[in-house]
Amino acid sequence: MSETSIHTSPSDRLTDRFDQAFQSLAVLALGQTVEDMTGHVREIITTIDLKHMSYARFVTKRSEDITLLAALVTYPMDWQLRYFARRYHDVDPVIRLGLTATLPFDWRSFRAALPKKSSLFMADAAQHGIGVNGVTIPVRNRPNGVGLVSFTSDLAGQDWDEYMQRFIGKLQILACLIDAASSVKTKLSSNAIELTKREEEALVWAARGKTANDAANIMSVSYASVKTYLENARRKLGCTNVTHAVAAAIAAGVIPPQVLKGTNSIAYCPPESASADGLKPPSMRLGARKEIVQVQQGI
Repeated sequence: MSETSIHTSPSDRLTDRFDQAFQSLAVLALGQTVEDMTGHVREIITTIDLKHMSYARFVTKRSEDITLLAALVTYPMDWQLRYFARRYHDVDPVIRLGLTATLPFDWRSFRAALPKKSSLFMADAAQHGIGVNGVTIPVRNRPNGVGLVSFTSDLAGQDWDEYMQRFIGKLQILACLIDAASSVKTKLSSNAIELTKREEEALVWAARGKTANDAANIMSVSYASVKTYLENARRKLGCTNVTHAVAAAIAAGVIPPQVLKGTNSIAYCPPESASADGLKPPSMRLGARKEIVQVQQGI
């Protein structure tokens, strides 16, 4: 046996752990219950070298207080109580930005321009062990609302940049599966979603990290046809991009979670809106002019 087959890199080990997380959450999204969902998610987060996770689904006709009380979070209880007592949701920049965002955003992108109260809030959060850095992923797969999934980490500087560059696509799928597993009682029945064979096939290849050109070659069809198949699947599943469509399809039982095993799935998001191109890797801005994270194909 060669030395390469014995030793795996930390990045490869993390990829395997993401795959295990996908499988675990997909099972919950398909209806299996777990007594301690928070503990289950906390265990997953720890295995992929993150510190905390929070998930809240904001619905138009529901107050933010009720939404946050029903949120799924792994933050320490003392911080949760402090957050409510001080009504921090009124100045929390993650919520304020997340309610209108369509793409993931790194928390460093807004730190420099925060008003004083929001800046003090972020400093207080850091002092209470929330994490040095964070990323929030909006999940817009149902009408009249948005799910905000945030992941935090103690990685800083280049280490955080490299983590984000390597795993942002997987974090987006993880966010969608957390949303689906948390909302299992309201998930669509797979019987209500009818994809054609070609739409299913295109979605599976997207889940496996293939570009539209790759999928076109594999399926022996044109690039334009693949775009059409993916757009039709996205629309039928009620999702804003193909990444969300993949997770929603798995959560609804339209495609099996095994399609993600051993893959480095790439998130295909529309450039500036929820329109349906859905075939371009997302970028995340750290400032007005500097793009710091772009999902790399073929990693």
